[in-house]
Parts: sequence; C-alpha cells; structure tokens
Amino acid sequence: MVPYRATDEQLEREIAALERIARIRLRRASAELREIDTDLRELRRERARRLARATEMISVDSSVAAEGSSSDH
Repeated sequence: MVPYRATDEQLEREIAALERIARIRLRRASAELREIDTDLRELRRERARRLARATEMISVDSSVAAEGSSSDH
C-alpha cells in the first residue's frame, strides 16, 4: 500500500469514518443473519409438522388395514 499522504487529522478522520462504516456493515450483516436464521427455524418447524402428519397418516392407514384384514376372517 502506498503511504497515506494526508495530515494526521485527516488520517484520524479517515480511520474514524472507516470504523463507522465497518460497524454499520456489521450491524446490517448481523440483522440479515438473524432474519435468515428465523426463516430457517420456521422452515424446519414446517418440515417437522409435515413429517409428523405423514407419519400419523401412515400409522392410521396401517391401523385401518390391520383392522380390515382381521375382520375378513
């Protein structure tokens, strides 16, 4: 990197500005990650609900089939 040609005051202002930018970007990235994490949790809950319903339907179907085969005899 080429040496920064500015006064000490300008250098301090530039450092302060970059630090502010970094904090803002970090805050935005953190908010986006929280939003993604929330969406992911909701999708996983929906997947679990669907799996539970599918499992429940399979067990009901099995019970009905078992009852039907035992009543045939």
